[in-house]
Amino acid sequence: MKSLINLKTIILTICIVLFSFTSSSAMEITKREELKLDDSLAEQQILYSQPTKIYISQVSVSNDELKNDTKAWIRAMYYYSITRLKLNDIPYNYLVDTSGNVYEVSKGGVGANPGLQEGDNTVLIGILDSSSSLTPRAETSLVELVETLSYKYGVLEGAWDFVNLKIVSKESQRSYLVAQPAEGVIKDGISTAFESVRWSETEHLDYKASIESVEYAKEVEIAKQLSVKVTIKNENDFPWFVDKSYVYISTQSGEDSPYAINSVWHSFSKPANIEGRYVAPGGSAEVEFLMGAKSRPGEYSEKFVFTKETGSSFEGSEFEVSFNIVAGENKLVEVVSPEYGFVNIRECRWYSCEKVEVANDGDVFIMNKKEEGWYEITYKEGSVGWVYQKYIKEL
Repeated sequence: MKSLINLKTIILTICIVLFSFTSSSAMEITKREELKLDDSLAEQQILYSQPTKIYISQVSVSNDELKNDTKAWIRAMYYYSITRLKLNDIPYNYLVDTSGNVYEVSKGGVGANPGLQEGDNTVLIGILDSSSSLTPRAETSLVELVETLSYKYGVLEGAWDFVNLKIVSKESQRSYLVAQPAEGVIKDGISTAFESVRWSETEHLDYKASIESVEYAKEVEIAKQLSVKVTIKNENDFPWFVDKSYVYISTQSGEDSPYAINSVWHSFSKPANIEGRYVAPGGSAEVEFLMGAKSRPGEYSEKFVFTKETGSSFEGSEFEVSFNIVAGENKLVEVVSPEYGFVNIRECRWYSCEKVEVANDGDVFIMNKKEEGWYEITYKEGSVGWVYQKYIKEL
């Protein structure tokens, strides 16, 4: 009896291991490079946008030899699309054949517009079969592909459609495709199959980067601003989409920085973000931001990192800004407000005057003059205001 129990335990353990391996293994996708397409024929400029919806369309061919050789079929489709139809590329991001093989075929991969009119944010999947239903293998691969896209890019449930593609040609211009919603038995079959898709509401991508340069002056006079320019490189094999979900520079600790500039930084921990729509794989982006010098003269530094809007950091994107604050010929004063932690800076020397800025306890500024119990200070480059003497200590 004991041997029988042990045998059952071993079998159960093997089943669990096999299930875990199957569930965690990624689907195999044949990349465009393996198809050996002549990239010089395609449009060199790639238009990227963040995937938010999926279109599925059928592709048919009458040549039996091509039906039995998917790679040859794809190569023929590529050359025909460009040389005869005058499209910018093969008009699909992915193709799935009857055997369930998946091919990533568009130049630029996911996010590249495959030549669709108003095709921003669209992933176009072609089914290499004109039948009214999918083969079991094709159906399984399609479900897995859509689930992968949803998991990686946060494509929401219901954000898909089955379409027919209509080509629009113009003299001396690239042709483009118009996607028209279609009905039929195959769409009903796909809808049923998609009931098993585990959709995701958020993206799950690991971002990798490298800092190419960090440029700034090593010395800044108190009350002035230090300009910093950072160049970051995309080390991923997919684009960073930065228009719908921002990529920020953030303090590495995530805490407020003493060098933050109110109304200039996005928040007191995030000075700037990457501008534009995307950063292509292998491409670079420049980000410039300002740091305020509001501390006693001395050596200072702040560590930063690039993060997604969700807060996840980019691997390899850390950098440090180290600089000296100097007094120059200026008389300095320090804000002292331990009770409140801050003090209001006003446009004139009365409590009824409008507040123009807030200074934190310990901030140091240039003193310009003292009148009737109020100090006029330079609180940022080119801007002056007044603070009541109770909250000021001369240095």
